[in-house]
Amino acid sequence: MKKGILCLALLLSLFMVSGCWSKFELTERGFVMGVALDQGEDGKIELTTQIYRPTSMQTTVSSVTTSASSINIKTRDDSVMEAIRDIPIHLGRKAQWSHLRVIIVGEKLARSNHLGHLLDLFYRDHEPRSSVSLMISKGAAGKLFEKKPLIEQTTAQQVLRAKESSYITSAKTVDFNLLDLMLQLRSANGDAIVPFVYEDKKFKDIFSAAGLALLKDGKMKAVLPSTKVEGLLMLRNSYQSGVIEIKCPGKKGEYETAEVLSLNVKTKPQMQGDQISVKSTLVGDIAIGELKCSKIIDAKAEMEFIKKVEDKLSEQIKSTIQFLQSNKIEVLGLADAIYRSNPRKWEQLKQNWDTQFSELPFTVKVKLRLVTSGTLSSKPAG
Repeated sequence: MKKGILCLALLLSLFMVSGCWSKFELTERGFVMGVALDQGEDGKIELTTQIYRPTSMQTTVSSVTTSASSINIKTRDDSVMEAIRDIPIHLGRKAQWSHLRVIIVGEKLARSNHLGHLLDLFYRDHEPRSSVSLMISKGAAGKLFEKKPLIEQTTAQQVLRAKESSYITSAKTVDFNLLDLMLQLRSANGDAIVPFVYEDKKFKDIFSAAGLALLKDGKMKAVLPSTKVEGLLMLRNSYQSGVIEIKCPGKKGEYETAEVLSLNVKTKPQMQGDQISVKSTLVGDIAIGELKCSKIIDAKAEMEFIKKVEDKLSEQIKSTIQFLQSNKIEVLGLADAIYRSNPRKWEQLKQNWDTQFSELPFTVKVKLRLVTSGTLSSKPAG
């Protein structure tokens, strides 16, 4: 009896340790770090795929040399999937998409194609993650991957880090991924924003992640300049950190600065009958960055400085609102707010929402508090 039980246990253990049923060898796969999509002259999709290349290091007594950390494979076809299937023809390995970092779409392609339809494969396939970063480039996207990374291992990773830092420290763009795009396209009005990236013409391997591509009906319509992105982030209550510049009166080229440490924003549409208005209230803390023409020696001088920062911040926000209204693109979440609070009202408004948004009156109120001057003396240095 005991022998029978032992044999049965051994037999079951064989089934339990039968190995991995879906294994693949690392030498059979090429790990994709970034993808660039462009529109060819004949209308076909041009795909540039940046694939991580395991580096082989050769060490000598006097030096260490390494090979490039990535390679670019270019394919083209009528569909994204067929272009992807052609990668092994050149690479000799199947592309592995689970480590994809960023997708960049060229401006020409983004203006002529619905982005949701263009990227449909990346939502359906099981390998790419919905957290993959998405950007739109000025000019051809594939050209960006030809540049050398400044500090990261691959250009795809360099673009990703530039975008993340630009959002967190400078408020010049947004942190954005595939899931964010789908949520925006399926929102009440369907307008969307996507981070914008462009190459610096003066420097060979420099590119900038700043500004936003504005989408209408899934297609790129305009670019929101980086100088107006701060106002949009504030209105969307997603502002992380940034700097406000205040011009010194009567002094050409002289600016004082204040760092925004924290900011809480409430932007709400207000409906009274058929009349709609928008009220935005901003409350936050600031710190003095640079003083050149102000001397904060008492409470009155402090309030005057704060008032100048509040006025400048309000001016930036109103400039952003004016840009959005002139382009009839509403990416502030107002349509969603109306839909959630009054679905029937939204049914009446949605057919003509673009025009109504362009005419909405906005009220902006800013209340800031100065929490630190950085030094014991709140006077210009020297």
